[in-house]
Amino acid sequence: MLQYTFRRTIAVLPTILCLIVICFFLMRLAPGGPFTSERPLPPAIMANVLERYGLDQPLYVQLFTYLKNIFFNFDFGPSFAQRDRDVNDIIAAGFPVTLTYGFWSAVFVLVLGIPLGVIAALRQNSFWDYVMTGFAIFSQIFPNFVLAPLMVLTFTLALGLLPGGGWNGGQWEYVVMPAVALGTSYLANVARITRSSLLEVLGSPYIRTARAKGLPERTIMIRHALKPTLLPVISYMSPVFVYMITGSVFIDVFFSTGGIGQSFIDAAYTRDYSVILGLAILYSVLTFVLNLAVDLAYAAIDPKVRSGLK
Repeated sequence: MLQYTFRRTIAVLPTILCLIVICFFLMRLAPGGPFTSERPLPPAIMANVLERYGLDQPLYVQLFTYLKNIFFNFDFGPSFAQRDRDVNDIIAAGFPVTLTYGFWSAVFVLVLGIPLGVIAALRQNSFWDYVMTGFAIFSQIFPNFVLAPLMVLTFTLALGLLPGGGWNGGQWEYVVMPAVALGTSYLANVARITRSSLLEVLGSPYIRTARAKGLPERTIMIRHALKPTLLPVISYMSPVFVYMITGSVFIDVFFSTGGIGQSFIDAAYTRDYSVILGLAILYSVLTFVLNLAVDLAYAAIDPKVRSGLK
């Protein structure tokens, strides 16, 4: 297992390096710049600004310096748009917020989605199965940019139960609506995947053998059916959790949480190259870490996968 983890970690480094180089040059090819505006700066001031941030150097020198600072100092450089702040400060301030409600959104999806799928599979073609299917269809027509305003109208303006925005240190009442709005559509998908996976597992020969031996249904579910049922769910949740972090821009903006999504939007508007590059690298590393965690979870659940990693 350790050798497999080491091999995966080493193999991803060239991918991250290529991503950094491509993003670096794409940022430079985009029209405009961090110091361009409707009123251009005088040439002398522009020259001083470019020299201050090292942007007067050839592109290959800028790229080499950037890579050296990242890999040796873990320094993403200063922000070009926010005075006296560097990218590390912006990530340290916003990423924990987004990660917090993204984590609780994933917990919300798994805690409700898996039981709903199990109940629907065990009660196939029953009332509960139809309720789960209807809920799945219903949630698909309410993505987060539709559900979030409806939740504010209902729970904030009409009932006065939850605050409509802000973060306040991550207290639970400020986390509930962002987490639910972000995860509802994924909850339905988890329920549907769990249902179809469990139905397939329950029709397997080893489940029929276990029933023929007279094992209790509860034992069959917990010891033999649940683990293989969860494998597709785990595979689905890895990219979903990454998307919860990267695709949470609307949640950050609408609920004013102060998360990393707002910083990404501001950086795109102001052509803040260093912030955009830093966030792109952060998202790529997060994707790798979660994919590795999914592979290791597969190995922990499925003995066949575990034997193949040795």
